[in-house]
Amino acid sequence: MGIVSKVYIEKFVCRYDKEVGVPYYVYTDFKGLKQEAYTFTNSKGIEIHYFFYYYDDFKDDKIILFLPGLGPGHASYMAEINTLAKRGYKVLTLDYTGCGESKGPYLGSLNTPTRDTIDLLNLLSLDKQLIVMGHSLGGFTALKVAALKKEITKVVVMSPIVTIRPMIYNASKSKFITHFVLKYERKVEKEYDKIDLPKYLGTTEDNILFIQSTDDPMVPYETSLKVAEEAHNPHIQTVKFNDRKHNPNYTESAIQYMNEIFGAFTRQLNDKKIINDEERIAYFKDVSIDRLTEQDEALFNRIEEFIKQ
Repeated sequence: MGIVSKVYIEKFVCRYDKEVGVPYYVYTDFKGLKQEAYTFTNSKGIEIHYFFYYYDDFKDDKIILFLPGLGPGHASYMAEINTLAKRGYKVLTLDYTGCGESKGPYLGSLNTPTRDTIDLLNLLSLDKQLIVMGHSLGGFTALKVAALKKEITKVVVMSPIVTIRPMIYNASKSKFITHFVLKYERKVEKEYDKIDLPKYLGTTEDNILFIQSTDDPMVPYETSLKVAEEAHNPHIQTVKFNDRKHNPNYTESAIQYMNEIFGAFTRQLNDKKIINDEERIAYFKDVSIDRLTEQDEALFNRIEEFIKQ
């Protein structure tokens, strides 16, 4: 393994667990929300954890597969999952290899979530309509899964990666590093890396709701939503914001609060005012997770309208 690949694994596709101090919901925070937790062994021999969430009155004809973005698995998305469950949907989700409750020393590849999700769907016998929904890396995964699974015809993506190259270059500012990262990705997950998402967006008959903000600092609009817009595919519907950063499903007040909390946190880290776990925990002690994760119900109305079409 080359030095670039080692650094890429250590810094980007590393092991992701909950960050010390940062508040996370658990399902028992939501009165009446039910959880079913399961495990399976994926095609690489790694134990993967997956979950169903629902309320007692859930609709029995559909399942929403929610795919998390980069980070400690679905724990970062319990507000989104609960919002969908409150609207009567049964939600299926998973923690990818090397993330959250699943095993594995590291994530290993941006295509690993696709492999894990395909392995899960091959295991389950779902006799319901499956709607796939994902954010960021989860959106990238959702599009790839839909491209591979013909029975999936409805997809909702929020701030999705569409091509890896511009994202890696944006992070590294180096053509040299970008070249070797792309070479690494092709090698470790060749089957899933070869899926051409811009081509898929231009030709698919799957119904896609594509949501992003033009000021997204992590997945630039020009490499994501703009690609979908320029596909001129009548099966793709778009929702564009201008002020929601990387989280278009959050309210404006949540975005503002998140920027304040994590902006100050980053400054204190840089100034060495927070140097250990106890200080991290103390910093976040009075932070409101409700305010941090407040969901835009109007956007979820739009998502539900799309699901029902």
